[in-house]
Amino acid sequence: MVARRVFAPAPPGRPAAFAWSHCTAARTERTSAADRVRRDHPPLRRVSCARRKAVTRCLICRSGRLERVLDLGRQPVSSHFARSPDATTRLYTLALAVCRGCGIVQLMQPVPHGDLVPPFDWITYREPETHLDRVVAHACTLEGLHRGSAVVGLSVKDATTLDRFRNAGFTHVRSIDAQAELGAGKADAGVESIQALFTPERAQAIAERHGPADLVIARHVAEHAERPHEFMAALGMLLAPDGYLIVEVPDCRANLQRQDYTMIWEEHVLYFTPETLPQTLAAAGCVPVAADIHPFPFEDVIVLYARKDVARSHSWDPQSVLRNIALATAYGAAFPDWTTRHRALLERFTADGRRLAAYGAGHLTAAFINFHGLADYFACVIDDTAQKQGLFLPGCNLPIAARERLLAGDIGHCLLGLAPQIEDKVIANNAEFIARGGRFHSMFTDSPRSIRNLVAV
Repeated sequence: MVARRVFAPAPPGRPAAFAWSHCTAARTERTSAADRVRRDHPPLRRVSCARRKAVTRCLICRSGRLERVLDLGRQPVSSHFARSPDATTRLYTLALAVCRGCGIVQLMQPVPHGDLVPPFDWITYREPETHLDRVVAHACTLEGLHRGSAVVGLSVKDATTLDRFRNAGFTHVRSIDAQAELGAGKADAGVESIQALFTPERAQAIAERHGPADLVIARHVAEHAERPHEFMAALGMLLAPDGYLIVEVPDCRANLQRQDYTMIWEEHVLYFTPETLPQTLAAAGCVPVAADIHPFPFEDVIVLYARKDVARSHSWDPQSVLRNIALATAYGAAFPDWTTRHRALLERFTADGRRLAAYGAGHLTAAFINFHGLADYFACVIDDTAQKQGLFLPGCNLPIAARERLLAGDIGHCLLGLAPQIEDKVIANNAEFIARGGRFHSMFTDSPRSIRNLVAV
């Protein structure tokens, strides 16, 4: 069940009062600290550094009040696995900033979308879907929406949501054709490409061809937007004058509070909290109607329901802006201390001469090892995806191996870089490692096996 509160209508010229709902289910210096760690413990690699212009204005409110809170130095694209340990790795400046005007956390230098396209066609990303029945049920209660309404999905990530609308009896349901309508190179183009190709001009052409939509769905795309103002404006152009928009993004508030730095990903430009996400709607000519927060391990998701209403705007609370600025500032300031604590713990783990393994060769593992400069403690990364085995994790260039590598005798501890909900399954599949004295821990603060439980305070 989802408890929610909906906006009350506001008098003309005044913004509606906004209230959030939650699922009732349980739930610096210019030389960064990361650069200093890498300087003292440099990984063996050859690199090519990509130079980009730093963003000086907020990507959302466009004010010049962007302030860097964390510089992670030069980092690779985590999906660009190397085929050899000495392969050239292209690096990009990765720095997190917060806007003192609107409080939105964002990358200072987004990586160009063309450089993010995975070089392997077997790489896929899965988003949580167990809440989608509730999302569609909520949408069906929106005033004026009916089974004859035109429902449009932006990307392949919306396919299963659109199926649910069809199953609910909606007869005009379609997805934007990434190739024919956006000019993508393939029909299942990733969101890193969709966010850039979906321009206001293309959105206007789609609306003219098919008619305006009564409901537009955009799951897990907005956080990738290099130019979010244009992206949101394009969403608004698809909508009928009183149409609805559903935007789903990760809720970064908990990871900011927990100071979990694996949250940062070169593919995510924007890091929203429940208080900051509605601030993106002005560019779409929309105002928030309602919102739900659905809890998941590691990262909750925010589902924001908005309606086209160009005559009104949503204003934000200055105190909420200050809260988000303080949260981001504390997050950045704590990074060097957590790096020191992690290194001290891993020194203990490897004091017997054995090294560590990581489990899961994805962007979360790459973030944990590369950001904190921990590669020298690891022998390898384990991954059950056969295509990854034999490749090397970008940045640290650690070899990726099958689970049998854990039994070689030189690994005493394995750090899980997988979703907490599948940790039990992974551990059960590696019972022999435990029988030989091996131990599993998690990189993530939201896991009961988190190494944070062992780090000295």
